[in-house]
Amino acid sequence: MARRPKNPIRAVCFAAAILAFAACTSATGDDQAVDTTTTSTTTTTTTTTTQVPVTTLIEAPAPEFRSPGEIMIGDRTFLFVFECYAAGAGDVLALGLGTDAETGEDTEAIVQAFLGSSYVAILIGDEQVLELAIDRPAELFVQGDLIRGSALRFVDADGASGVGESLGLGTVNIDCEGFAPGLPEGYETS
Repeated sequence: MARRPKNPIRAVCFAAAILAFAACTSATGDDQAVDTTTTSTTTTTTTTTTQVPVTTLIEAPAPEFRSPGEIMIGDRTFLFVFECYAAGAGDVLALGLGTDAETGEDTEAIVQAFLGSSYVAILIGDEQVLELAIDRPAELFVQGDLIRGSALRFVDADGASGVGESLGLGTVNIDCEGFAPGLPEGYETS
């Protein structure tokens, strides 16, 4: 027996929106980006008619690495430009790009400030990983647009395992210029 919708008006509106979306996407082709503007016009004569709003999709823009930040480990300072993401429920993620001042190699950073699951790592070149030690909890704080952490113990990780040669204490300071919603495509949390 078919289940009857609780609110038939909502079901009809939802079905109309799906049909309008399908018509717009099939008219543009699968590989073309389209505009997400919603248009509605009203023509007045002796009666008023309203055209169905048309909603289409825009391809998501590439991340903009524009938020300055630094990660200090012992006496070394790594400067980055970050893209910040609001993962939801107060959890934030920052992905950074930079250059190691000592070696000139490209560097990448990940700063994950999730409740109960903070993580910081720097990849230098293609092989060296500096990350938080796993033997004690670390806390990162989000205050408005700032991500901060102090007294963080870092290690030169052996196989990105969180254990390895101790590098001493460090700090994280990122001034996010805004947060992209959600997480970047392909990012997985464990």
